[in-house]
Amino acid sequence: MDKKVAEAVLERAKGHCEVCGFSLASDYALHHRKLKSRGGKDSIANLICVHHDCHNLASYSIHLNPAKAEQKGWMVASWQDPEEAPMLRPDGSSVLLKDDGSVFELGKGK
Repeated sequence: MDKKVAEAVLERAKGHCEVCGFSLASDYALHHRKLKSRGGKDSIANLICVHHDCHNLASYSIHLNPAKAEQKGWMVASWQDPEEAPMLRPDGSSVLLKDDGSVFELGKGK
């Protein structure tokens, strides 16, 4: 993975898990919203910074609950463009993640 892509994702996360909102320590993963097995790339819009528990270790994790993850935009279908797929943030806001590192706010509960 390109170091600049990883740094941009970490900068966007501002030290917090993009799923639960709690502070990140050194124990985190960069999760592909469009899985690599579905054609997902290492792009800023396609990656979110998450705790390992939120990623795939805990019973509530993204990979153990793919239907919930897709509903919240933490995982997207193979036909979706991650830049155009809304994602729910921990504060309840819905956003579009952009490949330039910016975030487009859609609002609460969208």
